[in-house]
Amino acid sequence: MSNRCLIRFQQSLRHIYINPLEACNLSCAMCYTRKTTPILSDGQILQFIEKYQKAMPVETVTLCGGEVFLLPYISHLVNTITDKGIFVQIITNGTIDRLGELKNPNVINMIVSIDGLQKYHDANRGKGMFQKSVAFLKKAKSLGFHTEIFSIVTKQNYAHMSEFESFIREELNSQNSSFLELKKPLRQPADREWEITYHPRKPRAYLNNHPISNVFGQTKGFDFLGKKEIKKLLETKKTFPPKNLGCYQISLMSSGVVYGCCEGIVPIGTIRDNPQTLIENLKKRIAGPCLGCSEPSFACGMKEYFK
Repeated sequence: MSNRCLIRFQQSLRHIYINPLEACNLSCAMCYTRKTTPILSDGQILQFIEKYQKAMPVETVTLCGGEVFLLPYISHLVNTITDKGIFVQIITNGTIDRLGELKNPNVINMIVSIDGLQKYHDANRGKGMFQKSVAFLKKAKSLGFHTEIFSIVTKQNYAHMSEFESFIREELNSQNSSFLELKKPLRQPADREWEITYHPRKPRAYLNNHPISNVFGQTKGFDFLGKKEIKKLLETKKTFPPKNLGCYQISLMSSGVVYGCCEGIVPIGTIRDNPQTLIENLKKRIAGPCLGCSEPSFACGMKEYFK
């Protein structure tokens, strides 16, 4: 492991990814997640974090689903984690508003999925969902949450990214929103108020071969990007996976299995294992170019783009 990779590895150990459930309130056309039934309890999650903290300081916990705001205990879980001084990131579709239940907004980052302009977004996620997610973002900002947008890119919305970014700047920074009257926001830096992370739609190599998800989803109207488009996206935008890789982290799934990243295909252990064992197993898996990958032979199905 190179020095750069080792530094990134040490940083990644302070960030845990937890997927408590696969269930969701939407049926997105592009969804590639198999909706399995296991759900972690808040007790299991908190015990895992507490046990892990004995081996490594935890600075950030990312919660993702499915849709985590379906969990009855989500506010208790998030409030308990933030009370411990841990920063929480929540990846959500932004259609279930339980923001008022979260008491420490300035240490919570809401990462909301918006896939482009209204017509395109609603074609994927359902009629009216665009307006719900935009309203959720505005309200989150007004209440002092950190905010970020996660956007899946296909051939259909690739050509409209500039228009989408203009909408985000103009509409979401509008002072006309009634949500801004709720509470004076804790302002984020101007150049990061509406940060967008772009995610190329999972390539066929992922969808055809992933042993866990292996769900293809609808392709009509949501075509895969070509090699040149993916290359340009990686070179010019903030993306996931990041262009230098290094996105590995301890990732606990609803099944109780732990992987080396949120899209892992080979387990490094289970929720019952000693955290130090999980850390050592993750370290053994890091390889590949740039800052490394925990699945170097697969790389989210995008191996050919990271040569």
